[in-house]
Amino acid sequence: MTVEDVAREQEKLLPKEDLTPYAGRWVALRDGLVVATSMDAVALRDDPRVSPGDTLLPVPAGGETIHIL
Repeated sequence: MTVEDVAREQEKLLPKEDLTPYAGRWVALRDGLVVATSMDAVALRDDPRVSPGDTLLPVPAGGETIHIL
């Protein structure tokens, strides 16, 4: 896998919509779009709308910063 391939795969994980309405909540992203949301990460993971390949991430609330490594 080349560096360009990795960059393309990582870009697929980035949100393609404004996540501001979800501040302080967890979101599940599929192809960059929100498919489900919850206040609790475990509840979101268990939501039937969420698939194993979806990206789960917290949306920072007012001034918080999240770093995904």
